[in-house]
This record gives sequence, C-alpha cells and structure tokens, in this order.
Amino acid sequence: MIQQLGALAFASRLKRISERLMRDVSRIYRELDVEFHARWFPVMYLLGQKSPLAVTEIARELGMTHPAINQIAAGMTEAGILSSTKDIQDERRRMLSLSNKGGKVLASLVPVWKDIEAATQEVIEESGRDLLGNLSKVEKSLDEKDMYGRVSARIKKRQLNNVEIIDYEPKLRKEFERLNVEWLEKYFTVEGYDRALLGDPRRRIINKGGFILFARFDGEIVGTIAMMNHDDGKFEVAKMGVTEKAQGKQIGKRLVLAAIEKAEEMGAESIILFTSPKLTAANNLYRKIGFVELEADQPTKFERRSITMSLKLNPKHKKS
Repeated sequence: MIQQLGALAFASRLKRISERLMRDVSRIYRELDVEFHARWFPVMYLLGQKSPLAVTEIARELGMTHPAINQIAAGMTEAGILSSTKDIQDERRRMLSLSNKGGKVLASLVPVWKDIEAATQEVIEESGRDLLGNLSKVEKSLDEKDMYGRVSARIKKRQLNNVEIIDYEPKLRKEFERLNVEWLEKYFTVEGYDRALLGDPRRRIINKGGFILFARFDGEIVGTIAMMNHDDGKFEVAKMGVTEKAQGKQIGKRLVLAAIEKAEEMGAESIILFTSPKLTAANNLYRKIGFVELEADQPTKFERRSITMSLKLNPKHKKS
C-alpha cells in the first residue's frame, strides 16, 4: 500500500529503507562480534578522520542535531569507544575523540565498510538510477527550503483562499462591535471614541466614503476591518479585529489585502494606520505587506500609545 501513496509516503519509504539497511548492517557487526551499532557510523568515521571535536562541531559537520549527537556519543562512551575531555580553552565544552579501544574497533571496521560500500553500490547499479546524485539534489533542495517551510507555505495559501470576504450589512453591525470589543478588551480598554465608531459604523464610516469588510471562515464571521476615507487620497484603518479562536489561519492577512485592493479601486493613494508597539504579530504582518513606520507619529483620538504606519498604493483610477 505504501508504494501506492507516491510522494506522500516519500519520507516513510526513505525511513523504511534506512531502517532495513541499518538492521542488516547491525546484523553483520553482531556476527563479526564487533561491539558497534550502525547508527554510530557517521560519528565514528568523522572522529577517525579528525579529533578531538566538540559536540557542536560534530553536529555541524554531519548536519545532525545536538541532542542526536549527544545520544550517539553516550552510547559510544558506554561501549568504551569514545573518550571525553574538557576543552583547554573553554572548560564548558566537551571534546570527543576515539579511545584506544575505539581506534582498534575502527581498524577492524575499515575493511567491513569497504564491503558495505561495494554491496551498496551494487544495489544502486541494479536500480538503474543515479540514486546518490538524486539524493544529493534532494538534500540541496531541502537546504534551500526545508519541508516545514514548504508545507507551511501551502497551508497558509490554502487557509488564505478559504477565507470569504463580504461587505458590511446592517445585520452585521453587532458582529462588528463584538469582534472589536473582544480585541480591545484583550489588549487595551474600550475608549469613548471606540464606542462611538462601533455604535454607529454606517454614519461614522460608510456614509463618509469609507467601508467595512468581514471575513467569513467555515460559515462563521470571524474577523473585520474598517477603513475611513479622509477625502485626500488617504484611507485609515480605523478598526480591525479577528476573534481569538480563528487566529493563525491567515484571517488578518486576507482582510488587510482585501481592504488594500478595495481602497485602490476607490482611488486611494495611501493607507495610514495606528497600532501599538506591543501588537508584535499584527505589526509584523503590516510590515510584510509593505507598511512602513513613520518617524513622527501622527496625533490620534486614543489615550493608548500608538505608532503610525503608512502604505503607498497604486490607485486604479485618479480622482478628478
């Protein structure tokens, strides 16, 4: 079945092949009565080439994690293959090298490794493919962008596409108030100017040339953004909030991008917003989208401390 899964099972198949090869090689070591485990090979080989080395150096050389090297080193030390000393220049660092026993084990393994290499080459040739070359290409691709980054990017894109943006309707006024009050009470307090905007968004925002958008995700209203029109080619992000249970699903980004697009369609030349220094996630989002912090903060109607950010737009049409 696993073969039918194709690329989805790529890592599982590599792991299965690796475990199979490790198991067979470990069997060879046991039959030769050599106290050695296949997973120790990279560290053993490296220290046979140059030593002593610190754990961090070994991890860097082999492209393995620090805990993985520590685990291997612990097993090899228990077997008497490794010796450990303190770095004379930094006593906090542990230097590893092969012990006398380790040197003898290494000498006995060198001819065995040549046999393993030849047998492995035989398997590769029987496959009819440049497996080693292709594996190097796979590793290079993962070095350039790891699997976590690749999958995360696709998840974010899918989440972004699953967010539905809808315009303000009178029946959504309570949702507008709920989302923003939830956000304000979490980070600040609801001030008088906040209540005025939230209490009558049609008269204070929409009727003055602005607009309000909502994000619907899985059939539920989970976020909103309000843009005020200053009639000088400038719009202001007056309100924005995403309910806590929907955060991390690209809702805020989708709202901001939709608001930017709508503002450009309405002829806006720039957008300004007032944010708080403590809203790290939101501020990082604004910067990624292209907002820049102004050196001189603009006066606001709020008591809470604010910093000012601005974004230049490419309006779809100029106002005459």
